[in-house]
Amino acid sequence: MWGFVLASVAFALVARYLLRAVFQGKRHLPPGPKPLPLVGNIFDLPAPTDAAWKVYAEWKQKYGDIFYFRVLSSDVVVVNSFEAAHELLENRSAIYSSRPWVPMAGDVIGWSWTLPLLTYNETFKRHRKYVQNYFAKPRVHLFYRFQRREVHRMLNDVLDSPKNYREHLGRMAGGIVMGIVFGHDARTQDDWLLQVASRGSKTISSVGPVGAHIVDLIPILRFVPDWFPGAGFKRLPPGTRKAMSDMRYVAYNYVKEKMAAGTATECYVTELLEMTQNEDEEGVRDTAANNYSAGFDTTLAHLIVTIMMLTVNPVMQARVQAELDTVIGKDRLPDFADVDNLPYLQCVILEAMRWGVVVPVGVPHAVIQDDVYNGMFIPKGTTIIPNAWAMLHDPEIYPDPETFNPDRFLAGEGRTPAPDPREPLFGFGRRQCPGKDFAQGTSFLTIASLFHVFKFSNALDAEGKPIPIDTAQNEFSVRYV
Repeated sequence: MWGFVLASVAFALVARYLLRAVFQGKRHLPPGPKPLPLVGNIFDLPAPTDAAWKVYAEWKQKYGDIFYFRVLSSDVVVVNSFEAAHELLENRSAIYSSRPWVPMAGDVIGWSWTLPLLTYNETFKRHRKYVQNYFAKPRVHLFYRFQRREVHRMLNDVLDSPKNYREHLGRMAGGIVMGIVFGHDARTQDDWLLQVASRGSKTISSVGPVGAHIVDLIPILRFVPDWFPGAGFKRLPPGTRKAMSDMRYVAYNYVKEKMAAGTATECYVTELLEMTQNEDEEGVRDTAANNYSAGFDTTLAHLIVTIMMLTVNPVMQARVQAELDTVIGKDRLPDFADVDNLPYLQCVILEAMRWGVVVPVGVPHAVIQDDVYNGMFIPKGTTIIPNAWAMLHDPEIYPDPETFNPDRFLAGEGRTPAPDPREPLFGFGRRQCPGKDFAQGTSFLTIASLFHVFKFSNALDAEGKPIPIDTAQNEFSVRYV
């Protein structure tokens, strides 16, 4: 059987290779490493233990802002600059808004239903419309009560057990989305529904950056048996697929049961089911689960990065607290109306986004027709990888990019603030995160409240000496410190 499969694959590769040579002819592809016949650049790919975004950033020095490589029959273009990403993914979004097939996240784990991985089709448009309309900027004030409630609970939790601040932040982030999306009040970390959703949302981080795994570039590897040497990428932690499936179905079915009993609280699920007259339950269910995973993981990762960097930079922390004391005073907690009066805190939040890129290579796009950019030919079906890490660590745009420096975003007389880092972080064009304004509100209120109430410092060892904080970030699609 395997002999037949390998022979079929070899035949397909030869046929594709010959057809490519005929139809592309002398069209000028973007620069990149020289491919080998048939297999392309398979031996040039970053090793699984390497940070692909950093390798691609290094290749930029040799090949330029965009470069091309091929793995078997897959064409890939990596975009390493704001200018190129904006032109292709924003200005030409009509043809650059689809998604390539990403077998690792989509097939091996089972996330093919989620909004970020859907191809640009009618299902995607309908699902995105649901989320975009519900979390539209004019509506974000409707969610303030949930954000305030959970942030204030979190402050009390941190006061009671400061060593567990990460768990408290996780409960808060999950609790906000649980209340808004499912109408469920998750008061404690061990809330059963919160645990179901949390376990499911974390399954995506078990595989690394979406679209950057070897099986995403060589899809046939998904058929390799789990026991086969080198098939370690398929050996997911026990319960991974079930955890993902539970996140998709359990909370949604819980709301449906409450609706049938007449005890449901108004939320995303109830509003959308009413709006769609129960004629698109799959769309409501899947977007509800997607809202939780998107609102939990990325928010939590950004909060932890911000807290960490203010802890290792006590002078910056003191500056934030002085600004908070001046603007807020001692008689109340920060609120959303304070955002414009806290410019340095805003700079800290932006710098945490830039320095600790939560999703370093974004989610890849796919171009649906042949295109030409600056004289370079980009074939139909090419996977486009927007390297957000390279864009936000470009020394020509952000001098000394490895240094955490909020001042680079300060405005004022004689100052030119660095470019806003949020575009590559929240996506481009028709793939931009529809909940970005809501997410930014949660980040602001959380950081402002924490540092208005508490001072963060290093934990102490048995001898009373500060324990150094390792600021290195791990290599997952949503990166935790």
